[in-house]
Amino acid sequence: MSVEERGPEDAARPRAGADAPLGEQAAPQAESTAPLAVSTAPLAVSAAPLAGRRIGVTAHRRALEQIGALERQGASVLHAPTMRIVPVGEDSRLVPDTEAMLAAEPVALLVTTGQGFTTWLDALPPDLRERTEQWIASVRVFCRGAKARGAVRGRGFSDPQVAPGETTQSLVDIVLAAGLRDAPLALQRHGYVDASQIGRLEEVGCAVRVVAPYRWESAGEPALVDALITEAIAGRLDAITFTAGPAVIALLESAESTGRRGELIAALQDGRCRAVAVGHVTAQPLEDAGIPVTWPDRERLGALVKHLVDLLG
Repeated sequence: MSVEERGPEDAARPRAGADAPLGEQAAPQAESTAPLAVSTAPLAVSAAPLAGRRIGVTAHRRALEQIGALERQGASVLHAPTMRIVPVGEDSRLVPDTEAMLAAEPVALLVTTGQGFTTWLDALPPDLRERTEQWIASVRVFCRGAKARGAVRGRGFSDPQVAPGETTQSLVDIVLAAGLRDAPLALQRHGYVDASQIGRLEEVGCAVRVVAPYRWESAGEPALVDALITEAIAGRLDAITFTAGPAVIALLESAESTGRRGELIAALQDGRCRAVAVGHVTAQPLEDAGIPVTWPDRERLGALVKHLVDLLG
């Protein structure tokens, strides 16, 4: 696939090949014989804060929204989606993974996100959902943050214990502090979960069964991802944005497959290209790789664009 480069002037026009709406084609105009009026006024400088900046976007979900917002701020965008979420209705693994989890008889459930917890239960067939809910009501539940806690309570379960830091590390901390050892555990995963934290549970004899209502797979755009890596290493991108942890992992793995992981990390470390995340959870795999990363105080897509304006404008 060829790489399509989008500039700020593209934000207000259709992509190449789009026809004008019927009835809006320009009518032929008569050639004028009047002398041309040449302006001697200086050309106006664009007031767009990101004019002249070039930004790489790795998102698949809501990518057009992000690209459009960046283009309206004057940036040129190189879009290279690294991962996509498999729609729950297309995921053939969720039901068997849930059955296997129940068969292991875990003594506790670790919930990473409220949306993932709710989507997981809603996607199950009625009989399996009922059995899963009965199991949840009978075990200890630990949540990674307030939203996960709200989702658990909203389904009528007892108030769970909540990790104060809203990270996988803090979630594992409270599980270990509760004295769980040598026991099967269940983890509802959504997005990036630090494997080293799961390793901490395994080190004390806990077997962890994972269910993932939002499973990630390759976006199937290797040429675009390769171009993004090339441009970042060459210093021709001012920043790369990340809105999901798995997108970070996929980009680093793509660079590793072509022997350029070290070069990409160096480019993101020395200032040739900046890594910008939508929030602290997305930033975690970047920090784990030793890559400096910033994110907005308000962890939302609109705030991410504003953060880029403040950073590069």
